[in-house]
Amino acid sequence: MLRIAENQASLLSSVSYVTFIAFAIPSGYIAAKIGRKRTITTGLVVFAALLLVGFFVPNIIVIGGALALGGIAWSLVNINSLPMVIDTSDSDANIGTFTGLYYLASQLAAIAGPTLNGFLIERFQNYNLVLLVPVIFFILAATSMQGVTRGEAKVHA
Repeated sequence: MLRIAENQASLLSSVSYVTFIAFAIPSGYIAAKIGRKRTITTGLVVFAALLLVGFFVPNIIVIGGALALGGIAWSLVNINSLPMVIDTSDSDANIGTFTGLYYLASQLAAIAGPTLNGFLIERFQNYNLVLLVPVIFFILAATSMQGVTRGEAKVHA
């Protein structure tokens, strides 16, 4: 794909971690202003677009920039997802169930994602596919978000 040394690849991937952490708190403020659903959907669409750019322009500078912006986009999704799930619950008694379902889905994705990527890389001998596969799931997630009608921050008196 990029034909770079392992230490460079590690450094390149850390770019998204740094921007994710730097943007974690602002992501919460953005959701408070425009809503969680809109914030999460924006993060999914932006990250999908950035991954497509990286897929079609496999250049270290382009991918580095895409990952930096992708970390910001992912913070919009990740920081606001669990609070949205918790606020979707209709009673405090169900919060544990909703949280459990959230983590079940997250862990299934963490298991299935690398497995699917590995299968596709082996099958097609193309490492660029690791950038394309998430795009499909981000688009599915953004589409699914359009059906969400609850989960915005509750106003406490």
